[in-house]
Amino acid sequence: MNAPQPAIRPAIDPRITDASEVLVVDDHTDTAALIRLYLERAGFVVRLIDNGEQALVSVPVLRPSVVLLDIILPGIDGLEVCRRLKADPATLDIPVVLVTALSRREDRVRGIEAGADDFLSKPVHPEELVARVRTLARLSEMRRALEYERLQREVEQRRQMQRTFERYIAPEVLSEVLAAGNSPESLLSRHVRTDAIALFADLRGFTRMSETLEADRVVALLNEFFTTLTEVTYAYEGTVFNMAGDSLLIGFNVPIAREDSATRAILAACTMQSQFLDIAERWRSEDGIEVGLGIGICGGNVVVGNVGSRTYMTYTMIGDAVNVAARLMQLAKAGEILISRNVLEQTDGLDAYYQPEPIEPILLKGKSKPIDAYRIARVFSES
Repeated sequence: MNAPQPAIRPAIDPRITDASEVLVVDDHTDTAALIRLYLERAGFVVRLIDNGEQALVSVPVLRPSVVLLDIILPGIDGLEVCRRLKADPATLDIPVVLVTALSRREDRVRGIEAGADDFLSKPVHPEELVARVRTLARLSEMRRALEYERLQREVEQRRQMQRTFERYIAPEVLSEVLAAGNSPESLLSRHVRTDAIALFADLRGFTRMSETLEADRVVALLNEFFTTLTEVTYAYEGTVFNMAGDSLLIGFNVPIAREDSATRAILAACTMQSQFLDIAERWRSEDGIEVGLGIGICGGNVVVGNVGSRTYMTYTMIGDAVNVAARLMQLAKAGEILISRNVLEQTDGLDAYYQPEPIEPILLKGKSKPIDAYRIARVFSES
C-alpha cells in the first residue's frame, strides 16, 4: 500500500509564462478591469476578486502564479491578506505584488514586513505591470518546477526503498509496517534491540553439487532453493535477512511483533522441510545429486538494523540468538530441525503433533553452560 502523495500542481516549462494565471484582488472595478486588459493582452489568464476574505479562500485553491493585491480593501485589508498568505506553508511561495496609491515610505515598509514580493503604484503603467508580473510568474513557475522535481525524486526514492524492503518481508507485512506510520527509510536507518526468533536454513550437499554441475545449473538450483524457502517465509510472515552461499537467515517477530512467532517459525521450518523433499527428489532424478536441508532455530534478544560499511550495507539481525541458531543449523543433519528449548516452550500444541525429541545438551563456544535443544526429524507432507 503506497502512502498518499501530496497534491501538487503539475510543473510546466518555466520558460513558458504567457499561460500563467494572475489573481487580481481589487474592489475598484475600473482599476481591476484595466489591469486585466493589460495582462490578457500579454497572454496571461486573469481572475478578479474584490475582497480579502475571498482571496484567502481562493489563493490556496487556485494557486495562481502571481497575486496582485490592493492594500485598501473592504474587510480584511491587503496587508493582512499578504501576511496570512506568507504565513501559510501552502501559499508562502506564491509571489504577492502590492498595488497601491499609497506612496509613503512607511507604507512600503509595512508591505515588506507583511511579506510582499514587489510593489506597483497606482495608476498602473502597462509596460511596468507586464514586466513585473512576467518576471515574478517566471520565478513562480521555476519554483514549482523545482518543487515538482523534488517531490518526484522523493516519490521515486520511496519506491526504491519499498522495493528494497520487499526483498526482506512479505508485501502484506510491508503494508502493515507502512500503515503503522513507519517508512522503509526509517526501518533501514534505525537500529532496534528486541526479542526475536532466528531461523537458519542450510542446503546440505552444496559443495558436491557445485563441483559436479555446470555453473548455470548450480545457480538455477540455488535460485529455486532460495525462492521456495522465501515463499514459505512470507507465508508465515517472517523476514528474510541474509542469503549467503547456500544458507538463509530468517527472523520472526521482526519488524512486526507476533504473539505466536515461535509457532510460526517452527511451522515454517517444517513446511520448508516438507516442500524440499520434492525438490531434493527431483534434483536427484534429473542431476544425480544428493541434497538435504538442515535447520536451526533459537530465540532471544537481538539487534536489528542496517549493518555494514559506507560502501556496503545490509539489513540484518545480530546477537546471541542468531549465533546459537547458526550453530544448531550446523549440527542438524539433512531433514532435521534443531530447536532451542526457549523457542519450543513458547509454542502451544506443537509438541504432540511434531513430537520433538530432546537431544544431549549442547555446549557452545563462549557459553558457560550447555543449552537444551530438541530435534524434529519427522516431517509431514502438506495435505
